[in-house]
Amino acid sequence: MAHQSEMSKSLCFGSVCRGSLLVFLCHLVCDFWLLANPGMAMAVDVPFIPKQILIFGGNGFIGTRTSELLLQADHNLTLVSRGNWYWDSAYLVRSHVSHITCDRTTKIDRCSELTEFVQNSEGFDAVIDFSAYHPQYMEDALDLLKGKVGLYIYISTDSVYEICDKNHTEPSLETDAVRPSNSQRRAELEAGQSYANFKLACEEVLARYRSEGYGPPYVSLRLPDVVGPRDSTYRWWIYQLWMRLHEYLEKKVEVPEKYESQPMSLVYVEDVAKTIFTIVQKKSKYASSQSPEEPLIFDQAYNLALQETPTLLELLKDIREELNLTESLEIKTSKQADTIRLFPSVEMGPINIAKAEKLLDWSPTDYKTVVKETVAFYENAIKVEYFDEPRKYMMRTMESYFTSKPYDVVRGLREIYKITFGQQRDEL
Repeated sequence: MAHQSEMSKSLCFGSVCRGSLLVFLCHLVCDFWLLANPGMAMAVDVPFIPKQILIFGGNGFIGTRTSELLLQADHNLTLVSRGNWYWDSAYLVRSHVSHITCDRTTKIDRCSELTEFVQNSEGFDAVIDFSAYHPQYMEDALDLLKGKVGLYIYISTDSVYEICDKNHTEPSLETDAVRPSNSQRRAELEAGQSYANFKLACEEVLARYRSEGYGPPYVSLRLPDVVGPRDSTYRWWIYQLWMRLHEYLEKKVEVPEKYESQPMSLVYVEDVAKTIFTIVQKKSKYASSQSPEEPLIFDQAYNLALQETPTLLELLKDIREELNLTESLEIKTSKQADTIRLFPSVEMGPINIAKAEKLLDWSPTDYKTVVKETVAFYENAIKVEYFDEPRKYMMRTMESYFTSKPYDVVRGLREIYKITFGQQRDEL
């Protein structure tokens, strides 16, 4: 009886003991349930670990928006550039990142701050390269970063197709970027195409380093003409302001006759930035994809563009419509050789985006939305005082190329936008 009494005490010492027994039984049941249902994972709090990202550029058109998205995700960014800050990137980016001043046109070992930083770092989850325009820049970067890069994202261009022979007339595929084997033909295509030649050479350096075993996994993104807010080339804004001020300018809005019916590819800056961000965020997921349904995305090039391929004339008409100028502004075609043409920058026509749609889940913004948002941004930008440099540039462009009467530009801006930039034109 004594033994039974002690057992009773150990199992049933009031409600506390019974509660403990119930807790034990609950845990036991849960353990058996989880064993029977291995697909059901228990929630585990995983601490956020910011990625270490090195960016060559990151202060320009695409780079600023990409840096913004990465900063919003609390990643650590180090930007390498000459130190020029465009639009409001000094406010949006510079104060939130580490910055190293380096001119890549010089040998990279002369950038002592950069070399010291890389040597002392443990490595980078990703490197994003907006500024490699020569294969030597790429080689210098890869040599310096050897063994310290998880993924290298290179911003390339659809210009690479300009120096390659296509065997079809459809939009350019990634596989079309192959130089001719005939040296004479190759020289003919490369003549006057140094930008395309060097950008493709940068891609080739990435591929060679990777194939030889000492280069990082990479992705090359081939972009057509990029459009959207904060374009540092000002091409879209020039067309838009030209139309807006047409009543005050001597030069009439027109396009070269050749581009009346030639389709072109464009890409929206927001879409490009989001894709770069997604690739960086999902790097581990992509790297572990082994099934045929989810092939590895690395060590390849991708075309990124809008699904729509408007002609230059169609683009200008759509901008005109968004500005509510359809009835007052006629856009003509011209056979004159000196007719202004800012789009497209290539002659090989549109690019095919099927590969990016399949492997990168590329789903670009629709064309009409791109036009609407871009027009709205520049209509507002002309009135924003802290966009001082871009506004001055636009005024001087209108004064220099579109009229022989510069004051008419000032008058047009005052009457249409209700803004005045100063009393003396030297200050504009």
